[in-house]
Amino acid sequence: MSWTEIGDRCWVRRYDEWDLNVGLVVGSDGALVIDTRATTEEAEELLGHIREVTELPVRWVVNTHSHFDHVNGNGVFTEATAYAHENTVAAAGLTAVSFSVAKVIDLGDRRVELLYLGNAHTAGDAVVVVPDVNVFFLGDLVEESQPPQYGDDSFPLEWPDTLERIIGTMPAGAIVVPGHGAVVDATFATAQRDEIGQVANTISDLHHAGTSLEDALKHTEGWPWDGADLQDAIKRAYGVLGPPRRPTIPLLGPG
Repeated sequence: MSWTEIGDRCWVRRYDEWDLNVGLVVGSDGALVIDTRATTEEAEELLGHIREVTELPVRWVVNTHSHFDHVNGNGVFTEATAYAHENTVAAAGLTAVSFSVAKVIDLGDRRVELLYLGNAHTAGDAVVVVPDVNVFFLGDLVEESQPPQYGDDSFPLEWPDTLERIIGTMPAGAIVVPGHGAVVDATFATAQRDEIGQVANTISDLHHAGTSLEDALKHTEGWPWDGADLQDAIKRAYGVLGPPRRPTIPLLGPG
């Protein structure tokens, strides 16, 4: 696929490998790349593709989170300063400039904002905002081509609220770039937030009812997606909630 310009000098390119979206934002002082693909070879290809739209140097790289398909190409961008949330830097062992809550990158005639609003897909999901064109790169906080992925480093109980806070920062007409799949909007992100909330609520209800982890992993009702894909979500949530209490059986009175 080729670059799609989704705002003034703001592009996204969707790659067949991992169905990954890479972002490119160009300012008067240089170019900023959002996520660098899964291998050195893929990143070198990306660098060539960048030259299709700009000859300006890539001066900044931003990683939305720590997973390999988003960070392993960083080493190709030797002249760039890399940015990531501090938890992403620690998890992936990145050589990068870390931030904790917010960071502004000055591209010369425009700015790019980095925000961290809580645990979700990982402990370090960064939202990359290009405010002059209302574009939000969300990484794997939202996915379009498949359900959101709950790994062994996810936070299924916190994810809904984190995504809700992010959606609350979006102006009308915001353009949302998921980590994988087609470009969407705030309405899509809100619907997926509801589905993620359904996962959290179903797990919480099972735990409150005294359902064991073993039985919760076999549960088939109440999920927005196939329960077989939510095994890590259930395990992670039960790890936070602790062992479920046995359901209380009311004592029968006389008569």
